[in-house]
Amino acid sequence: MKAMLWEGQNRLRMVDMPEPECERNELKIKVHSAGVCTTDAHIIHGTFRNGDPPHVLGHEIAGEVIQTGHAGLESWLGKRVVVETAVGCGVCEHCRSGNKHLCANGGEIGFPPYQGGYAQYLCVPWTCAHVMPVGMTYDEGAILEAVACPMGAIRRIGVAFGETVLVQGAGVAGLSFLQAVRAASAGKVIATVTRESKREQAALSGADVVVNVATEDLRARVLEETGGKGAELSIDAAGAPGTLTDAVTLCAARGRVLLYGLPDERSLPAFPVPEIILRQLTVLGVTNNENVWEPLLAMIARGTVRIRDFVTHRYPLSALREAIEAVSSRPEGFIKAVVHPWE
Repeated sequence: MKAMLWEGQNRLRMVDMPEPECERNELKIKVHSAGVCTTDAHIIHGTFRNGDPPHVLGHEIAGEVIQTGHAGLESWLGKRVVVETAVGCGVCEHCRSGNKHLCANGGEIGFPPYQGGYAQYLCVPWTCAHVMPVGMTYDEGAILEAVACPMGAIRRIGVAFGETVLVQGAGVAGLSFLQAVRAASAGKVIATVTRESKREQAALSGADVVVNVATEDLRARVLEETGGKGAELSIDAAGAPGTLTDAVTLCAARGRVLLYGLPDERSLPAFPVPEIILRQLTVLGVTNNENVWEPLLAMIARGTVRIRDFVTHRYPLSALREAIEAVSSRPEGFIKAVVHPWE
């Protein structure tokens, strides 16, 4: 099969490799679309480490089940599925409580030692597969992991009816947070963008107020929109050096700060501890949430969450380098890129 092998910093090579064989608890997936994540760009560029090369990356995957590990799984054959990333041991406290992404003995599909979706086939535990609703495209399925994480974060932290929410970042995560808090009956929703072209995307995803931080004073605008209090829920979906600090300082007293965007470890900002203590803020860091996948698929089927327009750039697998550069440079109109292993 064709696969794109990551061999080290800024080194990718298209290779022919044997098709994977199913273990007893696995499904073999023909990959139709794989999302290109910022995390993969960081790994390839050498600014973030999550395992060592050589390896086939790609943790946002949608495809068709073509083989099973044993007869008891044959009902999966022919199903169109999205692949949940986290793999757990199944027996520890975290796995049994529905938090396998925290399993100390687990891992993630797409990161060593688990092969990822930048290939024509891969095998995954059947517990990581979710059937796609009728009408959902493979490209939508391929970016679902990028949407599920923000949705799961909101499910965990909660939104009270009518609360004011600030979301910093207008990439796929920020736009997903906007839809999530709107679906959860937030009140006024404030979004930030760095380009004027992002304003319409943020508004369509649920923002009532869009602040272009390149031309406007974010602090002044947030205080104006909240009567001087700040946002009751403040979300950093960007992970930029200043957004973490702003997430704290623009949060209302006794409010909640949700940290999702991963900052560059080489330029971590000073953490505003006095603000957190004196204003009695709750700060929560979040990543995955395995319990959100099925509810999210149902929300997409009903039209409550819309992600089809998030896929703005499509590439054959052979052009993964170009896809990675688009993710890194974010050209005008970019939201999310996918690669197609069979083109």
